Amino acid sequence: MEQNTERLALLTLEEAHDLLGLLLVIAQEGGPVSPEADRLAREIAARIPSEN
Repeated sequence: MEQNTERLALLTLEEAHDLLGLLLVIAQEGGPVSPEADRLAREIAARIPSEN
């Protein structure tokens, strides 16, 4: 079976930091997706340079 899928463009550093910030807010809210948001935030933070 042939797959005709396209990958999305890579995030810019600014977009990655925006996504990280959003995930951190979701993680802190304590809702049902908080553990997954926290896990993803930690994974992203480990892969991108800090904003400072």
